[in-house]
Amino acid sequence: MIDESLRLRLESLNRGPLPTIGIPTSLPSRAVGESSKPTKAKFSGSPLRPGLVKPIPGLLRRGEVVATEAGEHWRVCIPVEEIWPGGEQLIARRCEHLAKLGPQNELMSSFPARSLFVDLETCGLAGSALFLVGLLRAIDGKLAVELLLARNYAEEAAVLESLWQRIESQSVIVTFNGKSFDWPMVTDRSRRHLLFRGQRLPMPRHFDMLHPARRRWKKELPDCKLQTLEQRICGRVRVGDIHGNLIPAAYKDYVRTGVGREMEAILFHNAVDLVTLLDLTMRLAA
Repeated sequence: MIDESLRLRLESLNRGPLPTIGIPTSLPSRAVGESSKPTKAKFSGSPLRPGLVKPIPGLLRRGEVVATEAGEHWRVCIPVEEIWPGGEQLIARRCEHLAKLGPQNELMSSFPARSLFVDLETCGLAGSALFLVGLLRAIDGKLAVELLLARNYAEEAAVLESLWQRIESQSVIVTFNGKSFDWPMVTDRSRRHLLFRGQRLPMPRHFDMLHPARRRWKKELPDCKLQTLEQRICGRVRVGDIHGNLIPAAYKDYVRTGVGREMEAILFHNAVDLVTLLDLTMRLAA
């Protein structure tokens, strides 16, 4: 293991994180239920250290067609346990620990039954189309990642329609930088497709975990990007991932050619983003 100060200097020369396993090195390793502040009780569970996360073959083929009033789209559902073995059990233990500490905040009191963890993949910056809505939620009593995919540009409205079908009056939305990007994108594209035909769009309670993550870890890390937190705080290292900057072009090629290899990588990328968001949310809850 190398010293953290040396790692930061090397990463500044490398212009990015070093591809090592087992990070952080000299940063404090918080166990499940521990936080930077003293708590009423100490949890004796194991640290949430998922390690390597490898691609899941055949994700696209595992999907099914979903019909909505706005048309059809593709849906892929993946149990969280398949992406993060043992993760659901650790999350359950974390929730048990938090319940022992006393009354919970609105976010934790809504989890998991009324919580929707949301992450989008789009064709570019604000104003462009979105083609994938990733959700992490409880389905039949188990945590699962649900990927709502537009197989072409015409299916965007159907994807949004399915998203709104899953949002109820008591729903709580959880995102990472979603107040600045994801949710404005959802509302803008929904208006463009006239999904509510002049009616006011629902406004669920929204928790953006970027801001509490910055408050907790900004002095310990070079930045608080999701993948920096994923590696340094969660200990999750991806294998075979696609860089976010390449996703819009990869989707364009998928629509043009129908070849799903890069689309598989995009689905995997989004699913792991959601699992990391869940992981970080649990760490920040105490």
